[in-house]
Amino acid sequence: MKRFELIKNDIEQLHQSITNPLNRHLCIIHHKKVLENIQKLSDNECLYIAAYMHDIGLYLGLLGKHAITSAHYTRDFLKKYDLFSEDEIKFIYDVIRFHSDKDKKHFYEAELLKEADKDAQEF
Repeated sequence: MKRFELIKNDIEQLHQSITNPLNRHLCIIHHKKVLENIQKLSDNECLYIAAYMHDIGLYLGLLGKHAITSAHYTRDFLKKYDLFSEDEIKFIYDVIRFHSDKDKKHFYEAELLKEADKDAQEF
């Protein structure tokens, strides 16, 4: 949990840097709601990071499938810190990458994020 707290402010600054006001507002609300949902289901701090960044590519307006652009962006973002192993970064990458795949079930944590994301959209 300590590593998530160390970078949480930087993630929130990233959310605040989104230039489109509507996208910025939706990003902040949605990511917080998904994070709250995940925190009820797990104590895995890597999953918390995935929850807090899972749609960042969409809200930043990056071109391509949002799950893939979000996974790439998050991987590069996390590499700036000397806090996570390559395996942890790959785990976070994969959770984000697979969270929107509605046609196929993936590993447990990706399915948790998929469910938390779906529940957050029902507000």
